[in-house]
Order: sequence, then structure tokens, then C-alpha cells
Amino acid sequence: MNKLLIIISLAACFIMSACSDDEPKDMSELIHMWVSAQTTETSIWGDDNHGNPIECMQVKYSSDGSWEPMMFGTIEYFQYEKGVEYELSVIRTRLSNPPADGSSLAYRLESVISRKVVSANIDGLRDCIEIPSEGEDFDIEFTTNAPCEITRITGDRFGDVNLLELYDTGYGNGYSLQLKIPQNPGMGRVQLLTLRFSNGDEKEIGIWQMPRAFTETETFELPQAGSLGYMIGTDQSNFGKIRNISIVGTMNANDAYYLNRILESHGYQGYGEKPQYTVDLSHSGFVEGENGKYSDCGICDIKSEYLPAVFTDEVPSGLFTSNKYLSEVVLPENIRSINPSAFSHCISLVKINIPSTCIEIGSHAFSSCTSLVNVEFPYISQEIELPYLNTIGEAAFSQIGRLESFVLPESLKTVSTTALSFYVDKLFSLTEEPPVWEVPGNAGYVVGPKPDGSTLYVPFGCSEAYKVSEKWSKFKIVEMPEDKWWEMIP
Repeated sequence: MNKLLIIISLAACFIMSACSDDEPKDMSELIHMWVSAQTTETSIWGDDNHGNPIECMQVKYSSDGSWEPMMFGTIEYFQYEKGVEYELSVIRTRLSNPPADGSSLAYRLESVISRKVVSANIDGLRDCIEIPSEGEDFDIEFTTNAPCEITRITGDRFGDVNLLELYDTGYGNGYSLQLKIPQNPGMGRVQLLTLRFSNGDEKEIGIWQMPRAFTETETFELPQAGSLGYMIGTDQSNFGKIRNISIVGTMNANDAYYLNRILESHGYQGYGEKPQYTVDLSHSGFVEGENGKYSDCGICDIKSEYLPAVFTDEVPSGLFTSNKYLSEVVLPENIRSINPSAFSHCISLVKINIPSTCIEIGSHAFSSCTSLVNVEFPYISQEIELPYLNTIGEAAFSQIGRLESFVLPESLKTVSTTALSFYVDKLFSLTEEPPVWEVPGNAGYVVGPKPDGSTLYVPFGCSEAYKVSEKWSKFKIVEMPEDKWWEMIP
């Protein structure tokens, strides 16, 4: 009987063993994988993602294979860093019973064969560090995937900047940037620290200190086009205190933008106050370009759609349009054109000069400047060559205040239909022959200077030519003296 039980038990074990061998098993193999330093995007449908692209790794299974997307965290025990290229030894397991909503493959890191930093990454250190005008001492802790050091310090020299100091974070990639910045006695200033990484990458970090408290009258000497933004800082209540502005040096579109920021920064004013600004550009000029001096560090980096178009010898169209606080502007002598609508609707503008180099005043350049009473032609003298102005565009001076005086230089032979539609006390015409109006059809459409109570001064011996002119005969005409006639012009 015992022998029979033993035989039956052995048979059962054999049968169970045979059944067990037939069940599927997980199959593992050791493979090589390459992981790219650059990530990509893929779409995965799920409850939370809804098929939207999500960031993931790129991997391949041979050195000359094609890159394939793989989700972060797919390889167990492997921590991916952007900018780092890897060659890995990985145990890949084909699961005999994969989850219903998961992959049939599982990956586990066996070893990192090679690790190469392709692009350096920084975590915890901004491109631009803003410092108050009072100064500050502080440490900035950050991490990076590649060892680094400070190789250059450029820009404005201020204060003591300690060299980059390495401290132990437990991972060997932690740094502390220690800064000691003293009080700023002048305009906003920037110092650049250049970090060089072990893979050869370099990165500039801008340290931007805000300016001292501004007064009512300030002169900004631009070390380079695009500097005005960082010189005035970010505190509108500070640069909003300025009333008289002088710019020395070349300006680009970025500077023009920040000049307008000053002119529009009236929000800090007391109730009922109407500020007025004077702008002296006599020692400046416009150059092409739109970037701020330190735009690479994100300092004063303005989108191009917000910037006016600036040319080397022109006042840009719309540069000061609709600024209701601008009261006086002195333009630089190199200006050859005041472009259309450059000052239109500046309702507080009282005084402007026309440089001797100016050839053209564009249409509507000063239209609706209802307070404009003084248009200066400072070059009218015996010593200075007469101007080149030959074009005044349509409605260039329409709907302005009553001018104290205006000069029609000898170079101005023709006048657009509505170019001179303004009231003036003293009108000076320096041409021996009366300027001709360009009449597009109906002569009644022509709107010239209003003769109401004004006097037209003409060259010596030329009064008769003006008196027989239908347009000019409406004025009270007075001949200027033959000698020192320029002394009559205000």
C-alpha cells in the first residue's frame, strides 16, 4: 500500500512540474542604450494628458540607430539630466504578464558606460540679478550639470564680487555666488559675469543695480546705443520725477522707447498736477538698431513690435505721437527729416527747432500740437549756411497754436496744399520769388498761412512780386533791410 502511495505522489509531482514549465515567464536581456542630450515631445493619450504633447527623452539601441521617444523615469534607477549624453548598460525585461494599460517592456539601469555634458544647464541662477540702489550683500546658491568658474568680469565696475565658491551638496554640483554690492551714487549700472563650463560652454550673468534717486533735471550720457533703459532702472516713481531731460550720445529704437517711458511716467504725480517735460537732444543722434546694450541677459529686451523704427538721420514716424506732457524738444543738428506724425497730437508742445540739415518735414509732423507757438530756425544768421529745407508735407502744421514766427527758407520753392495752415504773427519768406503752392485741382482747397493780423517779411526789393501774388497779397508785406536782415528774425 505504501509503495502505491509513493508512486501516485511521484506521478502528481511530475504532472505539476510539467504544468509549471508550460506557464509564461519574464525574459530579461542585457542591452546597450544611448540617450540624447536633447529632449523631444510625444503625445500619449490618458486621463490627464488628453493627447497633448509632453516632453520626453530620446533613446536609441545602436550607435547608428534612429532616435525614439521614451518617457522620463522609464529606466529604473536612471536619473536623466538635460544637456547630458549617455551610453548605458540596461537590463531589458519582457514581462510575461504586463499591466493592462502599460508597456510589456521594463528597463533597469545596470551601469552608466559614459556620460558627456553636451550643453551646460544651470538651476537656481537667473540671467539677470537686480540689486537695489542701496546695495546688498548676499549669496545665491545654484546647481549645474558641469563644473564652472568665472572667467571674465566686464561692464561697469562696482563693488566687490567674490569668485565663485564650490560647496558640497552631496552631489558635487552645487555652487554659491557671493556678492557684495555697495550703494550706487549714479545711474543704473550693469556688471557681467562670464561663467565657463567644463564642456566649453559660456554663459553671461548680468548684475543690474538700480540708479540713485533722480532729480527734476537729469543728463544721460549714453556709453552706447541701447543704454538708456538700464540707466533709468525699473522704478517708475523714481524716473517719473524727471522734468528736464538731456541725452548725450547716440540713441536707437530701444532708447527711444525708454525716453517715452520717462515722458509717460506721470502716475506718481499728486492729484491735479500736469507735468511738463523738456527734452534736449542737441548732443545726440539716432542710429539703426533696437536691442538694449545688455539684452542678451534679458535687461531692457523689448519686443520689436513695441519699438519705433529709428533711422540714422531721421526723427522716426510716431516717435512722440500723442504725448500730452512733452513741452519742449531740441533736435540734433544731424537730422535730415522729421518723419510723418513724429510729434502729432503733442498737445503741450510749445517749442521745437528745425535743424539746418533738415530737408523734409513730413505730413502731419506737428498736426494738432495745439500749444505750439515757437518754431525755431536757429541757423538763420550771417555766419551759418542757409538751410536745405525743400519739402513741408500736407497738414504738417495744421491745428497748432498761433506761432510767434515762421521762416520759409530760400531752399523752399514749393509748398504742399495744406502744409502751412496755421496762424502766425511774423512770417519770413527768404525767396525773391513767392513760394508756389501745389494745387491738386481746386484752388479753393489751398490753405496757407492765415493773414489775420500777421506781417509777411520779404527780401529787400521783392515786395512788389509778393503784392501781385493772389495768395501773398492778403498779408501786410514789409521788406527786410538789405544789411543784417537776419537780426529781425526772433
